[in-house]
Amino acid sequence: MFTTILLLTSIFLMLYLTEKRRFFNVVILGFLGLCILITIISHYPLLLPNEQGIMSQMGIIVTLGGFPSIMFILSIVTFFNSKVLLEKEGRKAHNLLLAVFGLSFFIMMIWYVFVIFANIEHEIWHILFFYAFLIFGYTMFLYTSVMAYATLYHFTPIFYEPNYIIALGSGLIGNRVPPLLASRLDEAVKQYKKYGDRPYIIVSGGQGNDEKVSEAYAMKTYIVDVHQIPAHKVLMEDQSTNTEQNMVFSKIIMDKHARGKTYRSIFVTNNFHVFRASIYAKKAKLDAQGIGSKTAFYYVPNAFTREFIGLLEMYKWMHITVFLFITLFIGLILRAYV
Repeated sequence: MFTTILLLTSIFLMLYLTEKRRFFNVVILGFLGLCILITIISHYPLLLPNEQGIMSQMGIIVTLGGFPSIMFILSIVTFFNSKVLLEKEGRKAHNLLLAVFGLSFFIMMIWYVFVIFANIEHEIWHILFFYAFLIFGYTMFLYTSVMAYATLYHFTPIFYEPNYIIALGSGLIGNRVPPLLASRLDEAVKQYKKYGDRPYIIVSGGQGNDEKVSEAYAMKTYIVDVHQIPAHKVLMEDQSTNTEQNMVFSKIIMDKHARGKTYRSIFVTNNFHVFRASIYAKKAKLDAQGIGSKTAFYYVPNAFTREFIGLLEMYKWMHITVFLFITLFIGLILRAYV
């Protein structure tokens, strides 16, 4: 197992140092963490079988009680966070996302207790639970891996000076910059001053149906009026409607503005959005790494979960293939028992 850990560590470092903005890095980091966890558990005396091959009493308690305990704790945490989010951000459907996850955790806990502790002898129940557990386990493996990798990416320093700083839009309230977007603009200005007022700031965002002006116009107005940045240092990209277009259209502006000269850039968004935005930057062939602005703590879990679902959508065929393999595997098991 130590050889496997060393191999995975080497592969991860090679991938991370050559290109940080790819989903495959997430998978390798997840497997590395899983191997480390298995190694720790296998070398923990209380969990190991004795000479007769019988697991210790502590091992049985941890094995049987650990899963429902974790599910119960996660249920409470997600329900509590959804309550806070609804109180502070309003009764919107996407603010119930974590509550839905919490409900799934609770259902898994009840199902586990029912199957394991109720002495259900019919194999179908155990097989169906195993199927649900594999799907759930795969999803949680990806979620944990993405969370760990996104945190690592967020705290990785940038060692080059950018010529352009792209501030990604996130929606207006009428023609007003809301706090979430203001945090991105404040961070963009902070980066601008960090590099001696030399870079140009590109504010990126089009006009939504419920917005009085384009996001780019409101963002530029905020930067010029609030932070007193010269207007000629702020370039507007006012056609995009999503993150992918933010990157593509901003690159067109930079290519035109740089007039054939080589340039580098960074982009600024909220911390929960940095990793997925970096993948869009890579797809746009944009030489840019991400900087995350601060976000209210209560908002992060729900927002990050939405980001995770967005990542699943980006690589949906890979995940659909995995689900199909799991389903085929369970189907073969069911056929053997039916």
